[in-house]
Amino acid sequence: MRRSTRIAVLAVGSAALVVAPATAAFSAPNNAPSRLVGTADCGPDGTFDFVVNSGNAQGTTWNPAFLTGSNGQHGLFLPASVDLTFTSPFGTDHFAASKPTAPGPVSCTITGSLVSFPEATITGTVTGTIVPTG
Repeated sequence: MRRSTRIAVLAVGSAALVVAPATAAFSAPNNAPSRLVGTADCGPDGTFDFVVNSGNAQGTTWNPAFLTGSNGQHGLFLPASVDLTFTSPFGTDHFAASKPTAPGPVSCTITGSLVSFPEATITGTVTGTIVPTG
């Protein structure tokens, strides 16, 4: 359980803050069965709903998050570091990791859950870069 929890937490944090346009080439993984959905408060950079495809994620995977801003803006969040807490009926686990590069200029507080396991939640802070896509 601990390994799968860490994989899920990393996948969520990695993808939690990427915004992409709603085009065929860059559409968000809205139908992925193992997607993570939630909200991100990035302070002066905005508030976003996000979706991350957490399927088949490994401990070294840094998935981008697809974002939709409260103003309708779309983008990708490219994570550089995560500090997350995963809470489920089985307990709580904390996970923190960062890439060897410096953290991105954007810091966001996130709350989310896996669509396939809504009883579990992920909360925490992610830093990275937001790339507007539309």
